[in-house]
Amino acid sequence: MVKSRIGALFFLIFSAFYFYKSFDIHLLKGTYYETMTAQTFPYYLGILGMLVSTLLLIFSFIKIDKEDLLDLEKLRTYDFKKGLYLILAMIFYGYTIRSLGFVISTIIFLILGFRILQEKNWKVILLTSFSISILFWLLLTQLLGIYVENGLIFEYFFGAQS
Repeated sequence: MVKSRIGALFFLIFSAFYFYKSFDIHLLKGTYYETMTAQTFPYYLGILGMLVSTLLLIFSFIKIDKEDLLDLEKLRTYDFKKGLYLILAMIFYGYTIRSLGFVISTIIFLILGFRILQEKNWKVILLTSFSISILFWLLLTQLLGIYVENGLIFEYFFGAQS
């Protein structure tokens, strides 16, 4: 089986499951007839994912490349350890976002991700990590008006009223 077909099929199954689970998102009272709800983005993202993966699946049957065939020897050259470390960093991020807050845990996650991917320039790592997490926090809180958890550590040092 061709790698692109396997990837497209996996993406199609994932998108269909994501689309299906978007209907399980509970809406607040009075928002059922609103234009934008908590279900809107996941709903359309699932549809878009299914559409793109279906197109990829169709295009994989049209053009078959000899280099695209699944090769077990090439599979041994991949660095799965980095992928596992990144998954562990994501799990750490998920567990620390409530206690450390969005900004601090995102900075730590990005620094860990850069180090796992063997970036050596600390100036680039720190500048990128701090700027991306703060800019994303500003985008969410100031532009979109989305509440982002400050973190229990912030409330511990500065009080619950902050």
